[in-house]
Amino acid sequence: MGCCQNRDRCCSIWRIVQSSLGIFIGISTAFVFYHNFHNAQAAGWALASGVFAAAALHLAILIHKKTIRSWYSVLHLRSIQLLAFLVTDISMAAFVWYLFYAAYYRIPMVPVDNSAIVTSVWVFMTAKWTFLIWLFARLGIKEFNYDHLSETENF
Repeated sequence: MGCCQNRDRCCSIWRIVQSSLGIFIGISTAFVFYHNFHNAQAAGWALASGVFAAAALHLAILIHKKTIRSWYSVLHLRSIQLLAFLVTDISMAAFVWYLFYAAYYRIPMVPVDNSAIVTSVWVFMTAKWTFLIWLFARLGIKEFNYDHLSETENF
């Protein structure tokens, strides 16, 4: 047996915890990188990561409470999916760029104030959160489809 009997509930709670940690870590890292290391690029990507983690938390809570239908329509969720997909693509392109840039110019990871490798880590974290937003919006659309199928089967 697993940690709990209801697997969907455990996964839902895990998504909420993970997103909450993502918000805290992203915003606090942005503050540290900007004020202590003066690395504005890494700070910007860490802040973007925290903001997208907040959006993922919002969707995760709505899915957990099963109230996504009262907040969004299928069209809205598809628009969220499209935006998340585009930002994921842009983030992955930036991730590859920062790694290439660091390798081509042989930029070391330390000192952190001008490290392209540290910045690439936070670009990847942004890509991760936007991918999870895409996934959570997809789960919300499936909830619409599931409810529609169950309503039509009753007649």
